[in-house]
Amino acid sequence: MALKSKNGNFLTFLKSFVTLFFPKVCKKCGNELQANNELLCKKCCDTLPKTNYENSKNNPVEQLFWGKVKVEHAFSFFYFRKGETLHKIVHLLKYKGNKKAGELLGTFAGKKMVKMVHRPHFDYLIPVPLHPKKFAKRGYNQCEILCDSISKITDIPVINNLLLRNIHNVSQTKKGKYERWQNVEGIFKLENSDTMQGKHLLLVDDIITTGSTIEACCATLLKIPNVKVSVMSIGYSSN
Repeated sequence: MALKSKNGNFLTFLKSFVTLFFPKVCKKCGNELQANNELLCKKCCDTLPKTNYENSKNNPVEQLFWGKVKVEHAFSFFYFRKGETLHKIVHLLKYKGNKKAGELLGTFAGKKMVKMVHRPHFDYLIPVPLHPKKFAKRGYNQCEILCDSISKITDIPVINNLLLRNIHNVSQTKKGKYERWQNVEGIFKLENSDTMQGKHLLLVDDIITTGSTIEACCATLLKIPNVKVSVMSIGYSSN
């Protein structure tokens, strides 16, 4: 026990030493972060451009799916614009191996969900899946990290093995609307769906642009008898 205590004291000292000489700074403003903050200071967190779509029926995210697939609700919490703070945080999550960025964004989403004016009952959170090749390259699915953090706040359980990606397609980033749809058609499949009948599933993504990937996910989930599907993302880009 004494050895463990000494090791604990040393680690505490080492952490304090590192923090003193290499303080964590806000990714936006550069100011030093408080001990309980990650990546962004509170002031910069508060300046993220909010959509309030979670409290708005017929919002632009819902309109993406009109006449295509039936979704109960669809909303994004923030506007996503290239070069701005949210873009930089998502880039850290998806391309720099920074899982803390996903935990931060998931925490934002969870806190906003519990404050929704008319929050529906969601039975499960469903992350948009990665193909196993991309998962192996990245080492994690960023949407699973988002869901795990949302679940900690909302107590909505996460299901990672229901919706799977069975075709490895190329990036959507530089494709037009029609090309994006062609790129995702038929790439998802269901597994272990018997117990999902009659449930309300909330599909979770990081950023929604044209909605083509989410549309393909929803079309697959809606093959489950009597299922309801809603859609949520951290950011919405109208580009």
